[in-house]
Amino acid sequence: MKEAVARADVRGVPRRRVDWISLLRWLILVIAVAIVVIPLTYLLLNSVKLPREFLTTPPTIVPSVLTPEHYASILSDPEFLGRFRNTLELTVASTIISVVVGTLAAYGLARLHVSPTVMTIVLFVFLFIRFYPRVTTVIPFFLVMRSFGLLDTVWAIVLGHLGITVPFVAWLLLIFFRALPFELEEAAMVDGASVLQRFWHVVLPLAAPGIATAAIFTAFFSWNEFLIASSVARNESAVLSMTVASFVTDKGIYWGPMAATSVVMIAPMIAFALLVQRFLVRGLTLGAVKG
Repeated sequence: MKEAVARADVRGVPRRRVDWISLLRWLILVIAVAIVVIPLTYLLLNSVKLPREFLTTPPTIVPSVLTPEHYASILSDPEFLGRFRNTLELTVASTIISVVVGTLAAYGLARLHVSPTVMTIVLFVFLFIRFYPRVTTVIPFFLVMRSFGLLDTVWAIVLGHLGITVPFVAWLLLIFFRALPFELEEAAMVDGASVLQRFWHVVLPLAAPGIATAAIFTAFFSWNEFLIASSVARNESAVLSMTVASFVTDKGIYWGPMAATSVVMIAPMIAFALLVQRFLVRGLTLGAVKG
């Protein structure tokens, strides 16, 4: 009785305990959302700002007048449309080839009877190829593409991306395939299924979330990549990331067209992420649980 009275305020209303863990979670969530939303909002505002407002001191954050002139200038430019097409072709080709080759490689490695040490070495090699400094390969890759006559072609960029995305896809899917019970394939073998039939009808449906996750990450990488593209592309195969960088000139920085180009470049990836987010969440969750 005394404890109940002690927990009550002067009006007789029980005091509520503050859930500090929930408050901390909400605070972290708000900070994370702000870190993502504030730069995107500022980028969007810059894309509809008058050119003279970029020269004010201090710079104008909210434009006094919204103008579509930056979007009109880039969307009416045939060169920009060509670079958008190149980026789309690059992303589609890199994603399809990486997923097909990486899936087959991962399945083959997962079904090999090798020691854990050998498998650890294989995984380390995949990770090393994925994360080593790509700038160290720019000059050798340029020389190789020049010797094959592939400079200034989309396929040169695709080949450069495959050297990074295929090991990543194989590493990611190897975790999924190793987690799949082999008893399911043995049951299919008893029913007379061939290796291809087991792979197509048993393994692929079960690994679909992992394959979708690998395809999403590959598409994001190919769409936004700049270093490899800028090393082997010139005019015919230039991509959107190079277009954004081209607005930084010796005469100044063209903030308005750069912001508009960035928004046009980001918008398809945001739409794509919203469209496939359920596959991404399923794939990452499955990989975390089974890996």
